[in-house]
Amino acid sequence: MESKKVYSLFYLLLLTITAPMLAVARSEDKRDVDDERRQIAVAPLAVYAGVAVSPWVWAAILAAYGIAELTKYNVSKTSSDSHSCANNRGWCRSSCFSHEYIDSWNSAVCGNYDCCRPL
Repeated sequence: MESKKVYSLFYLLLLTITAPMLAVARSEDKRDVDDERRQIAVAPLAVYAGVAVSPWVWAAILAAYGIAELTKYNVSKTSSDSHSCANNRGWCRSSCFSHEYIDSWNSAVCGNYDCCRPL
């Protein structure tokens, strides 16, 4: 009976020591993933060179790079989310027409709208 108590206390001690360390390691891993996602959202500024972007994308790029870089690359802001997308092969709209499909790959530059491209 004494050996069971010793083993129980030993395992309980192991669990209480390692559990906080595992929780800290997991939270650090999550922070790294969040930072990586933020970097991917507005990664290369050269992609936006000479492009008119929605106000939402403009705010994200402005926060990431600053106004000097945006003027250097000639990135402009539209008054709304309604503008061209997919290298002028589509248009940002709240709902697509029947002869269009939603291009999810290029919808990121449309803010709250979808990138609608012809079939």
